[in-house]
Amino acid sequence: MHLSRIVRIGGLLAIAVGWSALSLGSGELAAAPSRPGPAGRSQGKEAAVDEDGIPAKDLLVGGDAMKRYFLIGPREKQKAPKEGWACLVVMPGGPGGPEFHGFVKNIWNHCCPEDFVVVQLVAPKWIAEPRIIWPYEPGDQQGMKFNTREQIDATLADVEKVQKVKLDRKRLYQLAWSSSGPNAYRFALEDKPLFAASYIAMSVFKENGLQLSRAKGRAFFLDHSPEDATCKFTEVERAKEKLTKEGAIVELVTYKGGHSWSDDPMARLKKGIAWMEEHRAKVAK
Repeated sequence: MHLSRIVRIGGLLAIAVGWSALSLGSGELAAAPSRPGPAGRSQGKEAAVDEDGIPAKDLLVGGDAMKRYFLIGPREKQKAPKEGWACLVVMPGGPGGPEFHGFVKNIWNHCCPEDFVVVQLVAPKWIAEPRIIWPYEPGDQQGMKFNTREQIDATLADVEKVQKVKLDRKRLYQLAWSSSGPNAYRFALEDKPLFAASYIAMSVFKENGLQLSRAKGRAFFLDHSPEDATCKFTEVERAKEKLTKEGAIVELVTYKGGHSWSDDPMARLKKGIAWMEEHRAKVAK
């Protein structure tokens, strides 16, 4: 696990994170660095601005500690778009906890257009040391009461109904890496997909159970290092081949540094978010 470095983006200093978000290929993750978010947990609609001057709230859906999320943006008194806010839903890799909150705030602050909000999910832990971080099937974590897709639905409903942040449902995007990547492929290939495009980084590609025949016209921005020793580069090569064969729109970018957010990730993230916006019309209903 290596340290962050500082890069300049748009005249501002931003963190180019070299944090390791290790995955063992089937969803098992090593520990990520601890950098808890400073926003106070709340269930109200009051503004919350942290020490970076970034509007961020630490929230629980219906007071349920297993449905924790961060809402980043909009800025106080910022006029809402007529159609609602575009939204990037982030499922962090690693252990899926709040450790990447500072990194995700930088994504909102430096990579997203002004009419975006970011929803950062926190992976629930139904057992002390789960093997699969983002559960989907009933046996993924013993005692689980909902899966990741249900968590997303409940969270977005909370954003709109409780936080009163109207979302443009044609501009919902997902960002996933490492442990959350397999579910991101699954969500992107639903019969009626929630997300208009997907950014998936440093992940395995588990085609068993995926409905690849649904890939036509769907947009995937894939971000992977050829040096990745945890999730081999052959995984993303296979994903691109299979998805493209079925008619998906696939953009693959590479970086140096292996299984981590290294080599100026903010520049790639900004490019990827813009790319998803450009290609969303081909899938949004």
